[in-house]
Amino acid sequence: MNEPTWKKRLFTTSLFAGALFAATSPFVAVAQEADEPVVETTAAQGDEAEARQQRITVTGSRLVRRDEVAESPILTVGQDALVTSGLTTVEQYLNTLPQITPNLSSQSNNPSSNGRAVLDLRGLGSGRNLVLVNGRRGMPSFAGGAVDINTIPSALVERVEIITGGAASTYGADAVAGVANFIMRDNFEGVEVDGQYRAAMENGDAVEWGSGITMGSNFADGRGNAVLSMNYFTREVLGKGARDFSAQASSTTSIFPDGSWNTGTATPSQAAVDAIFGPGLCATNGGGGGFGFNPDGSLFCTGVAGNPNRNIVGYTGPESAIATAFAPDLFSYNFEPDNNLILPLNRWNVYSSVDYDINDYVRAYGQFIFTNYNAEQELAPTPAGGTTGFTIPVTNPFIAGNAPLQALLASRANPTAPFAISKRFNALGGRVGSTTHDVWQMTMGFDGKLMGTETWTYDVYMSQGRSTLNEIQTGNVRRDRVQTLLDAADGGASLCAGGLNLLGNAPISQSCIDYISLTAKNLTEIEQKIIEGSIQGEMFQLPAGPIQTAFGIQYRELDYDFQPDSGLQPGIVAGFNQQLPTSGYLDWYDLYTEALIPVVKDMPFAEEVTLTAGYRVTDNSRSGTSDSWKINGDWKVNDYLRFRGGYQKAIRSPSITELFAPVLNNFPTFTNQDPCNTSVGSTTNPEYGRAGANGAQVQALCAIQSGLAGGATFNQPSGQATGLTGGNVNLSPEESDSYTIGFVLSSPFTGNSFVESLGLTVDYWSIELDKQIGAFAATTIVQRCFNRDGANPTYDPANAWCQLFERDPSNGGVINLSQTNTNDLALETSGVDITGRWGVDLDTYGALNWNLVATWIEAYKSGTTVTATDPMYEYVGTIGSLTGSAVPEWKFTLNSTYTYDDLRLTLATRYIQNMSHANRVTGGSAASNTNVPETWYFDLNGSYNLTDYVTLRAGVNNLFDQEPRLYTPNVQANTDPSQYDVVGRSAFVGVNLRF
Repeated sequence: MNEPTWKKRLFTTSLFAGALFAATSPFVAVAQEADEPVVETTAAQGDEAEARQQRITVTGSRLVRRDEVAESPILTVGQDALVTSGLTTVEQYLNTLPQITPNLSSQSNNPSSNGRAVLDLRGLGSGRNLVLVNGRRGMPSFAGGAVDINTIPSALVERVEIITGGAASTYGADAVAGVANFIMRDNFEGVEVDGQYRAAMENGDAVEWGSGITMGSNFADGRGNAVLSMNYFTREVLGKGARDFSAQASSTTSIFPDGSWNTGTATPSQAAVDAIFGPGLCATNGGGGGFGFNPDGSLFCTGVAGNPNRNIVGYTGPESAIATAFAPDLFSYNFEPDNNLILPLNRWNVYSSVDYDINDYVRAYGQFIFTNYNAEQELAPTPAGGTTGFTIPVTNPFIAGNAPLQALLASRANPTAPFAISKRFNALGGRVGSTTHDVWQMTMGFDGKLMGTETWTYDVYMSQGRSTLNEIQTGNVRRDRVQTLLDAADGGASLCAGGLNLLGNAPISQSCIDYISLTAKNLTEIEQKIIEGSIQGEMFQLPAGPIQTAFGIQYRELDYDFQPDSGLQPGIVAGFNQQLPTSGYLDWYDLYTEALIPVVKDMPFAEEVTLTAGYRVTDNSRSGTSDSWKINGDWKVNDYLRFRGGYQKAIRSPSITELFAPVLNNFPTFTNQDPCNTSVGSTTNPEYGRAGANGAQVQALCAIQSGLAGGATFNQPSGQATGLTGGNVNLSPEESDSYTIGFVLSSPFTGNSFVESLGLTVDYWSIELDKQIGAFAATTIVQRCFNRDGANPTYDPANAWCQLFERDPSNGGVINLSQTNTNDLALETSGVDITGRWGVDLDTYGALNWNLVATWIEAYKSGTTVTATDPMYEYVGTIGSLTGSAVPEWKFTLNSTYTYDDLRLTLATRYIQNMSHANRVTGGSAASNTNVPETWYFDLNGSYNLTDYVTLRAGVNNLFDQEPRLYTPNVQANTDPSQYDVVGRSAFVGVNLRF
C-alpha cells in the first residue's frame, strides 16, 4: 500500500503471464505412474483415515503425492473431535493439545487481546508459527502477523493439521516452530444446520451458545461447486467475583478507592504519628501502603508485611475492600472482583467458496472469509499513584476540616510542602475496553494440469485481506485536569460543581466526573496482500522412481497502522496504557524449490527410502536477503515400520511492532523479585538479596539508587513495576535450527482383531533459536544489577544493567525500567511426541477405541547472549506470570471411545504435570513463588444419530469440577486462565440437521 514500485508491477505481470503460458502450452516430461498408495494415519484424534486414490498435498510439503505419508510429524484434528468436544471455539480445543502452549486467548482480560486468540506451538510465541487456511496464509489480526484463529469458521473446518519443528523453507518466514493448517470442507452439497448451548452446571453462568447454517451445491453438471456458511456465536461475561478462587487479589496494591498518602522521604515526626495511632504502632511512613484514608477522610496506618508490630491501625472502612490474603498485618485493596474473568463475545462468521473447471487444464477458484465480533475487557477502576499520582497543596480547602492530617503535615521538616496522594477512581467505574473487530480475506486463483503432461500441475493465486479493530475505552482519567482541580484555591469548585475532594469517599459530582474523564477511541488497521505461483511434477525417472520437484515464487506485503486517541499520549492519561501512533510497512519476495528423491525401492529391509530437500531465498524490504532450507529422510522398512527424520534451517524477519513500536509505559509483573525489597519473601532469597552474603553491598547500592538510607524500608508498592517498552529499527532476523527423528509402527498382526489396529508413533524434536527478538525480563534487569550471574561483582551503580531502571524516591520501587527489543536472547527446546491408537471389536456389542497424544519436554532453556558467559536457564516443569509461560514436563490427552450402532461415547482424559514457579529458577524464594500440583481433567461427551439427517450430542466438560491451580505471582485471576479451566464443571447440548 505504501510501495507500489515498478518491481512489484513487473513481478505481478510476470507471474500471471507465466501462469497463462503454463496453462496453455505443452510441457513434456518423462512420467510414470506410482504404485498404489500405502496410507499412514498421522493422527491420534478422530477416526482413522481412509485410503484415498487421488493425489493430495501433505502439510509441510509443496509436493503433491499419491499417499498420506508425512515427512515430518503431523497431528491431525478432525471435525468430529472439534464438534463433539463441546468446546465452542477452536482455540479452546487446540489449547488442550500437548504440542501447543496456551497463550493469549479470547478469555484473556489482563493482559487482553481484545477477544482475539492465537496459537503458540512449542511455547516459542505466536509470532513464530503460521496459521494457514487450505495451505495459504490466513489474514493476520496482529501487527506481528499472527492470525486470530477464531476468525476461521469452525463449521467448515474438515480437519486441522499441525506440524512442528520448522517449516520456513516450505511456507516462508515465521514458520520457525511450525504451522497449523486449517483444511476446509470442499465440494459440500446440501444444507446443514448446527446449534449448541453450553453453561456452568453449578451456577448456570458462563453461558455460550452458537448456531450456523452451511449450504452447498454442485453446478454445471458437476464441473463447479459453491459453498456458503454463516455462523453466530455469543459468550456471556463472567466476573472474577463469581468464583471463589478469583475473588481475592493475590498481589498487593498501595492505591485505594478512598486514597492514600505516600510520604516518601517527607515523613511526619514519630511523635505526631504516635499521638494519633498510639505509641509504636505505626511507622512514620504509614506502612507499606503509606497512610490510607477511611471513607470519612480520617487516616489509618496500612501496616508492614511480616512485621507483627506494624499492623493495620485505625481502619474503619468495609472489610470487603481488604484483600484478605494480605491481612491482618498489611492493608491492600481487593481489586479483583471489578475485573472480568471471561470476556463477553459476540461473533459473526461468513465463509463462501466457489470453484469451476473451465476445461481439463484450468480450474478457477475463489474463497471469501469475513468475521465481525465484539468483545469487552473490563479492569478495576483507574489507579493513579506513585509516578502517576498527584500532589495536593496544604492550602487545599478539603484539608481544613481534617485535624489529624493537618497535624501530621505540620510535623514534617517542610510543613508547607505539597503532599503526594494516590487514588483509585471508583466513581468513574471500571476501565472498559469495548472493541469491534472486522476481518476479511479474499483469495482468487487458477490451478490445473499443464497441457501435454501427465504429472505437472500449477497453482497461481492472489489474496488480499484487511483487519480493522475499533476500540472505545472508558474509565480513563485526565491526570492534568485532576491536578488542575487539586491546585485550585477553591478545590476546583469554579471548574466543576463541588470541586474535587480525593480524601476519603467524598462524592464526586457528574460535572467533575465529566471534566476529569477521558473516553478514548483507537483504530488499528492491517492489510495483507499475497501473490504466489507454483508448479510441481515429476522431472525424470530414477531406478527407485521419479524425482518430484516443485518451484514457486511469492510476493507478500503487510501494512500496519495504529492511530490511538490523542488523549492517550504520555503525560495526560491514567487508566489504560499510554499510546502513540505506530505504523509500518514490510514486503517479502520469495523464491523456493523442493524435490523428493527416491533412493531405494523394493529392497530387503528397505521397501522404500526417499529424501526430500527444500530451499527458499527471501528478500525482506527491511532486513535484506536470507535463506532457509531443509533436508528430510523417510525409510519405509516394510508395511509395519517406518523411520523418518530431518533437519531444517529457518529464519524470521522482525515484525512491524518489533521494529517501529514507540517507547511507552508498561507495567511488567514484578512481585517480590527486587533484591532491595525488605519484605519477608525477598530477604530470605535469593543469595544476591539484602540478607545474602553480600547484603551490605546490596543495601548500599539500594541507597545510592533511591536516595533512601540503606536500612530504610524498601517496598515494591504493587505487583507491577513501571517499565518502558518499544521497538528497535536495528533488529536483524532470528535464526533457528531444528531437527526431528522418529518412527511409525503399525501392527503386523492383521489377522488378529484384538491387536490389528495397534499403532504407535514416536518422534524426537529439537529447536534452537538464536538472535531471538525480545526484551529483557524485569527480574533479569534488576537482579543482574545486583550481581546475579556475576553481572555486577563490584555493585557499581554505573553498571549497564543498573542503567536500565530507576527507583521511586518515595518507596524505593522500580520505575522507568527499559525493555526495548534486542537480538540478545536465545531459546532451546526439545522433547518427544508420542501418539498411539488401539481398537477392539466387541462384535454385536460395538467397539472400543483408544487414542493417545502425549508430549514429553526434555529441555526448555532460555537466556541472554549479552556476554559469552551468560547462562541458559532450564524452565522445564515451570509456570510463570507471563502468558504462554507454562512448560509442564509431561502433558497428554487420552480419548476412550465406545461406539454401538448410532451411539458414540467418548471419555477424554487430560493430564498436566505439576510445575514449580519459573522465578525459582533464578533464585526466587519459595515463600513468594508458589508451585502448582499435577492436574487431571475428564470430559465426557456423546452423540447419537437419531436419523440419517439428525444427530444429537451432549456432554460434560471438567466432569469432576477441578478448580484451576492457584499460584503466586500468576498470569491473572490467581492462575493461568488459558492453561487451566476457570469455568468449572459445564454441560452442553447440541444438534446437527442435514438436508
